[in-house]
Formats: sequence, structure tokens, C-alpha cells
Amino acid sequence: MNIDFSKLEIPRPLFTFDFTYNLMRSFISHTEESIHTSIAAYRENGPEVEEIEICAEDGIYQSIEHYQGLDSQDVFLDDIFTNYFPSVQRRSALLTLVATYEHELERFCDIYANQHNTPVKLNELKGQGLERIHLFVKKLIGLQNSDIFPTIRKIIKLRNSCAHNDAKICDKDGQPIKAIEELINDDTINVSQDGKQVHIADGFLLFVLNLFDAYTNEIKATIEAK
Repeated sequence: MNIDFSKLEIPRPLFTFDFTYNLMRSFISHTEESIHTSIAAYRENGPEVEEIEICAEDGIYQSIEHYQGLDSQDVFLDDIFTNYFPSVQRRSALLTLVATYEHELERFCDIYANQHNTPVKLNELKGQGLERIHLFVKKLIGLQNSDIFPTIRKIIKLRNSCAHNDAKICDKDGQPIKAIEELINDDTINVSQDGKQVHIADGFLLFVLNLFDAYTNEIKATIEAK
């Protein structure tokens, strides 16, 4: 007897967030390990020093430090390699982390809509991204008062600034972004202000991951309570 496997319908599990959590936790660990390795290499090897003759007769020379294509005439090398670049790496990782959960939550909403034959599908709701997902979760699943999503909404604002505005704390019109200010002013969250930009420190990515994990647990608990 031959079986046409192409016609077999395998039901997809409603909850797939454990794998997503483990995957993103490993991704964050790899990111932080790479950052700390780069910082350690800079501190151990240090920049090369070049002396430029200004006036040999008077013994005047200028020392310029070089490291990985940058020099001390243009930037503060210590700040770039131990502070700025690590924050930029974490910005990029934040985009990946949020996008991954956004994709998985969209997939979850589609599966839930199909399994429960909901009167409205995700793509029929107003908005986009995580805001539209939360609207679906609120209206179709019944999670009316999430303790977690208000903070995720702030993370969305920071993600948008990282993606479109060089992680600045003000919008393109120069107005402070309130959600980002609130994150900076919260001493329990590892972000701070660095000039006009947000600096992201070690621990923040794990904080965001745990936020999403708590949010998906809220959704699961709401469904199981029905």
C-alpha cells in the first residue's frame, strides 16, 4: 500500500513558544559571548600606537592610536569598542528577538483562528505587528488585562527607534519619546541614555525575552481557563 504523504494533514500544535524561548535564549547567549570576547580582545591587545613627527628639532610628536580601522583622531577608541559597538550589537539582536516573537505570535493567532473558527481573522483587524496581535488576543481570546503587554508596548517603541531612527531618544521632530524615557528611568531595566541615543547593556535582551515568555504564558493561561 502506497501512502501519498503530500495529502496527509498533520495538525500543528497551538503552543510552540517553548522552542522559541529556548532558541532566543541561545541566540542571546551567543550574542553576549561575542560581545564580551570582542571587549576582552580590545583590552588585551589594545590599539597600536603610531608617533607622527610634528617638529623633530623641538622633540614634538603626536601619538595616534589605531584599532580595527579606526583611530583616536576621529573617535574615543575605548568608548567605541567597550561601549558603543556592544550597544549596537544588542540593538541588532533586539530587532531579531522582537521580529521572531512577532512572527511566532502571528502564526499562533492564525492557528487559533482556524482551530476555533473565529468570526474575525488576524489580518482583518486594524493595526499591524504586535499591536494587532494583542488586539486579537484581547478580543478573540479574552486576555482583557495583560500585566505584561504595556511594557512590551514600550519595547516596541524602542525597537522602532533602533530600526528607523538610530536608537535616538527623541523622534525625528525632536520630541522626546515617552516610552523610551520611561524605560531609561526604570532602574530595573538595563538601558540608559548615551548622548542622544539609547545605550543597551548586558541583561536587557534577556529581560525582553522573559517579557515575551511571560506574555505567552498569559495567553496560554487565558485559553486554559476557558
